[in-house]
Amino acid sequence: VWHHVNDLKLTNQLGNVVSFKSLRGKVVVVDFFFTRCPTICPNMARNMKRIQSSFAPSDTLLQFVSISVDPEHDDVSRLRWWAEKFGVNPDNWWLTTGNKDSIYNFALAEMKASIADVGVDTGFIHTENFFLLDRQGVIRGWYNGTDEAALKRLVKDIPLLILEKDSRTSLFDRVKTEYKLPQ
Repeated sequence: VWHHVNDLKLTNQLGNVVSFKSLRGKVVVVDFFFTRCPTICPNMARNMKRIQSSFAPSDTLLQFVSISVDPEHDDVSRLRWWAEKFGVNPDNWWLTTGNKDSIYNFALAEMKASIADVGVDTGFIHTENFFLLDRQGVIRGWYNGTDEAALKRLVKDIPLLILEKDSRTSLFDRVKTEYKLPQ
């Protein structure tokens, strides 16, 4: 049984309050980062950008969310700087910040992230994983964001989740929604 993540409200690089609940219906790729990171975060941002660019035609079906684990330093202006540095398209990639306790609880309890990099202050959640959520907010996979083979698996799995049918709705309901038929 896969884990269904609870909601988390954050502020994105545009200063807008965003939430995981609002992403229901989209496939979501999540990672954790901080802008002062001297090790894996810049490489992960470049890899996330490559994935975002390869799925540009699907930007209404796919959302990327990078959550800062250093909200004391990563305010909206700093997130905007990071976004510009890596060419982030804010239409479907949010760089987010928020309450540190809420972020860490979400990372550990909901995303099942671990403290992975002991070369950096272990007060940070510093994992190299990208987390893949289906359209219902269920975790469907963890992928090493610095490993080419893992990234290829992620790129292969994203369209499978985009095309996956929701087993909780009937075929008639799906057709009504897809073709905008009257109620």
